Amino acid sequence: MSAGRSGLSETDRDDVPWGRPAVDGIPTPPFADAATHRTYLRSLQTFVLLLDAGDPSAATIALAAALEAELPRAATQAPRLSPLALGVSLSTFFPAPWTPEALALALDGSGYGTPVRSRGGWSWGGDPDYTATRVRPGWRIERRERGSRTYATLPDDGDLVLLWMDMFRNRFPYPIAHMPVVSVPPPEALAAAARATLTAHSVNVAMPYLQTWRSERDRARDGGPGEAGSLR
Repeated sequence: MSAGRSGLSETDRDDVPWGRPAVDGIPTPPFADAATHRTYLRSLQTFVLLLDAGDPSAATIALAAALEAELPRAATQAPRLSPLALGVSLSTFFPAPWTPEALALALDGSGYGTPVRSRGGWSWGGDPDYTATRVRPGWRIERRERGSRTYATLPDDGDLVLLWMDMFRNRFPYPIAHMPVVSVPPPEALAAAARATLTAHSVNVAMPYLQTWRSERDRARDGGPGEAGSLR
C-alpha cells in the first residue's frame, strides 16, 4: 500500500485494486451513439467473464446474459448506462478510462451523496462528508464527521475513480449481511433447486464452446491454461 493513500479507512482498504491501469479504447458515458454504448457493454461482459476462478459459473453467465439485454438496439438510444450496467461496473472496478468528471456524471441521480463539483475539486457523502481538492500531483481527501477532520492523499485521478467505485458500489446485496425477509424463501428452501441447476450447469461447462472460452480466458489472464495468476 502506498503511503500516499494512508490516512483514512476508505483509502487504506486492501480490497480495492489501487493503482490498476485503465484500458484505453473503452468508451465512457455519455455515449456519442449506440455503437460506442455497445462497445462499453461488450467490454464489460468480457471483463465479468474474466473474473471467474474456475469454470464459467452459472451466476456469471446469467449476469453476462442480463448485460446482453442492455445492449442498445436503436441508433439513437440512451447515452447513459442503465442502473444494472453501472452497478456491475462499480462492483467489478471495471477498468474503462473513467475521469472523475465522467464517473460523477454517470453516478448523478443514482443515490444520495454522489459527487458534485465544489471549490477546488469535488464533494460527496453526508455524515461523513468528503471533499477532494486538487494537489500536485493527485488529490487531497478530507473526511468530516461530527466535528472531526481526517485527511489522506491519492496520487492521481485513477485512484480517485477507484475510491468512488468502492464507496458507491453495493457491497451487501440481499441476502449478504441482511436480516432474512419473512416473505422470501430461505436458502434451505431453494437449495435443492440450486443443486439441480449446478448439476445441469456442469454438463454445460463441458461443452466445447465453454472450454474454448476457458482456454482463451486463462491464456489472456494468467499466461496459460491452468496457471494461477493475479487479476491485479
